[in-house]
Amino acid sequence: MIQHSWSRTVRELSERTELARSAASRVESARDRPPGDHAQDERDSREQLFSTVALSRARDAALLKAARFALRRRAAGRPAPLWLPHGRVLPGAATPRRWRSAAVFRDDAGIWRVIPQPGPERLVGLPEDDTLVLEVAEQARLLRASLLGHQNRDAYYEVFKPDGRRGQGTSVPPIAVLSSKTSWKVQTWLHPGLGMRVQADLEEEFQQANLDRHAVWERSRAYSAAVVKLLGRVG
Repeated sequence: MIQHSWSRTVRELSERTELARSAASRVESARDRPPGDHAQDERDSREQLFSTVALSRARDAALLKAARFALRRRAAGRPAPLWLPHGRVLPGAATPRRWRSAAVFRDDAGIWRVIPQPGPERLVGLPEDDTLVLEVAEQARLLRASLLGHQNRDAYYEVFKPDGRRGQGTSVPPIAVLSSKTSWKVQTWLHPGLGMRVQADLEEEFQQANLDRHAVWERSRAYSAAVVKLLGRVG
């Protein structure tokens, strides 16, 4: 009979963290690999990178879901789970293209739905100023920044009427009753001559939000590693 054991949960979470790190390393290796001398080699290289990125992102999202689940359960004083949630991870890089497209492009493997809130780390029995508690809280804060960058990515843009110079022209006010994204979609559809650009006074904020959004994968692994250390300490 399978027994509840926090040590087993920590071990499994640690193993998943290492799997996610290995998958991320394979992405970097695939990006650095020369594409080859022929068109078919280049196509094969792109497909391999596409699959490798999809698997890595799916592992990161599943890992974050499991880490959040384990920490919240421990903070609530509940027994160790019989198993951790797996998320949508297929066993290898040879995966259906539809699944890869969903994992990479459509919803980022669902990672935005499992971003943790800071707080549960303070309820596991350690002082709030403990180094491990503070590290988990900081990693959760960084993940929230990534989520904010993801949620606000369309709000930085504006529609403008070009004046002939690249990226230059007169700003066009948004349609008040619509969201930012819907407004500029409608405006550019009704007036194909209009352009899109980041608002000049939001350039710096846009760059930071963009960096935060793309850092979510690395931050998910950092958060999970911090949770492993914290749960390993409290047992």
